[in-house]
Amino acid sequence: MAYAAVTLAWALTLVLGAILSPPELVHDIALFVHLASLVVGLGAVLMIEWNAALWATGWSTVRELRQADRTMILPVWIGLGGLLVSGALLSPDLTAPATLLKLGAVLVLSLNGVALTKWTSDLARLPARATFRSLPRRAKFGFVASAVISQLAWWTAVLIGLLNTSR
Repeated sequence: MAYAAVTLAWALTLVLGAILSPPELVHDIALFVHLASLVVGLGAVLMIEWNAALWATGWSTVRELRQADRTMILPVWIGLGGLLVSGALLSPDLTAPATLLKLGAVLVLSLNGVALTKWTSDLARLPARATFRSLPRRAKFGFVASAVISQLAWWTAVLIGLLNTSR
């Protein structure tokens, strides 16, 4: 259900972005909201993934990772929602390959966020002293792959957004 909701929200953003032509003042406000949402969303993602890296390297506990996730998950989704809403008001050029790549990256990071939410909720079933090394190989691979996908997708979207606004 969450995958469908995220995909629907993303698609709605594309439709609205294609039909809306906001005045310059609204565009400027949307750009500010877009940048603020990026700071909130990506910042929260980085905090969660930093805590995951600390757990994976033995520098913290699974309990601390779960606490970071529970604390930061709301800012992640608020940031992503703000990016989607404000992005629709930025008049994206849906014919530009770079914009399409950025939008694809946003869909990937959104769907991956749903997957990571499931992964981190699975951590609640682990004993408080469980280590990353004690996980089955498949689970370790899943965690690492999701983190790599997350970072690649976020930074792809950020870089393309930067390049699109600096032209």
